Amino acid sequence: MSLIPYYLQFVSEICEGKRPLPEGFALHETDDLKKAVELQTQIQTVGIPEFVRRCAAQTGESIPQADYDAFDPNDLNAAIAQLAAERAPEPDEPAEPAEPVKTETRDIFEVFLDSVCLEDEIFRYLIDILRRGADGEFRTLSRAAARTELSMEDFLAWLGNRELLGSTDEQACVRIMDGCLSRLMAEGQTELAAALLSGDETTFKLFRTQAPELVHLPDATYEWYAQNYLDRYYPVRFILRMNGVVFPELTQKEE
Repeated sequence: MSLIPYYLQFVSEICEGKRPLPEGFALHETDDLKKAVELQTQIQTVGIPEFVRRCAAQTGESIPQADYDAFDPNDLNAAIAQLAAERAPEPDEPAEPAEPVKTETRDIFEVFLDSVCLEDEIFRYLIDILRRGADGEFRTLSRAAARTELSMEDFLAWLGNRELLGSTDEQACVRIMDGCLSRLMAEGQTELAAALLSGDETTFKLFRTQAPELVHLPDATYEWYAQNYLDRYYPVRFILRMNGVVFPELTQKEE
């Protein structure tokens, strides 16, 4: 038995108010979605096995020590996939066609991504889900990560077309930096691309003095890059694309 089903169950119960916080945990956010991210941050600090151990101890649940000893983060994908197959809900009605962004939906997706990106294993599982088009598993993961059931189609439309409602500067930055990063990947300069995606300021400042896409753009400062690219989830989108995730291409609707 994996610890991951316990982990998902305990996180869901805490967010729903059905389980008290384990020893050593304290949540200060009042917004439910932000509270879920705060919880995930604290879980990352102690690790999934310790979080499960504390939750189980608090309610007197018995989990064999062998399950803790055998915990392997690489088993996360298979464990959540199995749970998703058991718990994936049937949609009540067909999903409406996705639009680029709605403010309330955008905020929910940001919370979901913030939570998923805290754990490398969960982020890798998200990539796997998106490549396979497994909407049921995506919905289960979104309930665990953000206490909200989200549609994979809506998520891909939102992340794949964020710049449609962005400023002119943001749209230009996205086109330029996506082009730069794609070129680096094609040239095999993966370490440089990774440093840029991580937001390393020194790397960017050196890169912009040599990159043909940036060298003649005086406005292409690190602040420009951070504000219009790094802080807008475009690095996550680029990584997903490089791992084979396909995004729908939408056009901005006229009001």
